[in-house]
Amino acid sequence: MEWTPISEEELLSLIEAQLLGCDDGLVALFHEIEVPHRRCGIRRFGEVEYVFVVAEAGAGIIYYEDIEEGFEFCELGVDGVIPERGCDQLELCHILERIRSSQQLLPAVDAPAG
Repeated sequence: MEWTPISEEELLSLIEAQLLGCDDGLVALFHEIEVPHRRCGIRRFGEVEYVFVVAEAGAGIIYYEDIEEGFEFCELGVDGVIPERGCDQLELCHILERIRSSQQLLPAVDAPAG
């Protein structure tokens, strides 16, 4: 069977199915950081191919790596392309849990006195 890239419709169905396995807090977090899906270049073995970005958190993006069939989180390279990455093959809930955990580790910022 020949590999074909995931379509946006298939990606939407996948996201919906994976969010069913997330707790309410993770679902809310996803909807806070979700962006209109867009194609983004990714370096694979010296070539640039394309994946879908589905969310942005801080300086990083969440994208679906359709060759490895998993979600990944990273910062874009200076050229706006995803650098060559490992093959985590994570479910969306796992990425969201990492983001939520990292946010919980940030120090609280007090409002300026006025």
